[in-house]
Amino acid sequence: MKLDSSSDGYRLYKSDSPRYPSSTYVVCAEESRAILYSPHIAGKELQERMERLSKIYIKIANEKVLKGTQRANLAEFILLSGGLYYSLARGFREVNGFTLPQCFLGIKRQRVEGSEGHFTAVSTYENFESLPQNATILVGDTIATGATLTRAIADLERAAEEKDGKIEKMAIFSLACSSDAAHKLRKMEEKMREKNKNFKLTLIVSEQLFQLMPDGTDLRFLADGAEMPEETKNYTLEKYGDFLGKEMKCAVFDWGTRCKNPLRHYEEFIEFGEEILKNPKIDEKGKGEIKRMVQETELEMENCLKEL
Repeated sequence: MKLDSSSDGYRLYKSDSPRYPSSTYVVCAEESRAILYSPHIAGKELQERMERLSKIYIKIANEKVLKGTQRANLAEFILLSGGLYYSLARGFREVNGFTLPQCFLGIKRQRVEGSEGHFTAVSTYENFESLPQNATILVGDTIATGATLTRAIADLERAAEEKDGKIEKMAIFSLACSSDAAHKLRKMEEKMREKNKNFKLTLIVSEQLFQLMPDGTDLRFLADGAEMPEETKNYTLEKYGDFLGKEMKCAVFDWGTRCKNPLRHYEEFIEFGEEILKNPKIDEKGKGEIKRMVQETELEMENCLKEL
């Protein structure tokens, strides 16, 4: 990955891999690292950090995607419920000074029975009233297999066709995206261009493209299939060390639980921390990080259980 640009507060790298969407960028910023390297945080602190990161995403979109786009053609596509917590509408309003129309899709993935790491997606609710005729779409999603997102975009494309419209541009923002999912998005981009040769897909991810583990859920930092700028690799080793850089369960854990049910997330993280500390291969840096995060999580659990 090559450095594309550097701005106040972030560095932007561009991938030239033919496996990924033709415009694929990795953003390195303190705001994204404050989330990805603090997988124990949830609730208010997580939401506030995502709000800060959303403004960086929008600034990049302004530069790489939205130039020359009419306001009337813009809309956010929110995948319920994880997409709500990307706070794109708030970031857009604070950066650009006006609000985004919003489309909604309730969608969840279901494990394919008898398989490991394979999922399908089922839509449960949709509202495309605000979809413009010739739409430029912004969407935030944490992407493991890509099954949910690609199904959601197919539903959006169908809704556009029913209005005799089309999707002209799409910017996908992801705090954590697997390299496998990015490859799936490239295939989707090619299919959408068969219908609209001018269609442009831009993928903007934080820090790296992660390795998707066989369970189809966990996203790992320093695994064989991960791709990243050198600065991300160096930061991961400095922050986590070699062992935890490879063995941290997931960069984001369960995004839905973490956003919607902080107490349950705290319980899951403490369970993970206690288990990994039993591993005889864990190094001192890894032990220190896990112990610190478990202690902070226990304090947050206590706060959750306090009476108002």
